[in-house]
Amino acid sequence: MVRRGQQGRQKLRKARRDASAQLESTRGEYRADRTGARMRDWDAPYDDSNSVRLQFIVWHRRSTLIDFVVNVQVLTSEGWDTVESFDCCHGHCHLHPQNADLEPRTIAQLDTVDDVVKAFAQVEQEAHDRARIIRDEG
Repeated sequence: MVRRGQQGRQKLRKARRDASAQLESTRGEYRADRTGARMRDWDAPYDDSNSVRLQFIVWHRRSTLIDFVVNVQVLTSEGWDTVESFDCCHGHCHLHPQNADLEPRTIAQLDTVDDVVKAFAQVEQEAHDRARIIRDEG
């Protein structure tokens, strides 16, 4: 049983723990709501032999980018296979690496829709780098 005098201190300790956890977290508060948003997708070949490509899927509300997925794909005998992907779910933009055993790598924390726009610019460059590495690996 918690005594009346200890309740305030207990709440203060809990608030400190919560604040500390939030500061250390790479996950933000932004959650995309795609309801009523316009989806657009396109593919961008990465090399001349068309064996590696980037697939972009974006959602806009009016003229504002609210969500995106970028897939790095390779051509196999069965068709295009996604080997890595970037997305902005769970309050952070992250890369799902080629090795599925690895945890997703955070690229940016997302707290506002402006953070999504900035993260997309980062992802565009990094996706090209990842496609080059995957192409060179063969």
